[in-house]
Amino acid sequence: MIGEEFVSRKPVTLVEVKAILKERKREDKEPTYEQDQANKYVGNFAKLTDKQREKVFEELKALESLDEKSIVKIMDVMPSEIEIMKISVEKKEGLKEEDLVKALEIIKKYVAK
Repeated sequence: MIGEEFVSRKPVTLVEVKAILKERKREDKEPTYEQDQANKYVGNFAKLTDKQREKVFEELKALESLDEKSIVKIMDVMPSEIEIMKISVEKKEGLKEEDLVKALEIIKKYVAK
């Protein structure tokens, strides 16, 4: 880690983290402690498949008041109620409650599967 710097920052879903860790596991022979712990966490909490992630992301992206960071948070938490949705998403100007309700409907379609 010493001497490394960030090239860019981008919010990623737990499903994407799972794919990144899987790729690193192929490259390295033995995962580090941190990678192992992250892999366990992702295994417990990632609720979507990679195909579902793409579909959900595109559907949520169509809602104009949600930014990428909010979409990723929604996909990671997969809230079942509007109150949890409101707590999960960072409050910002221009965020419409009707978009949160629509996002909840989208999420419910994929949780039931």
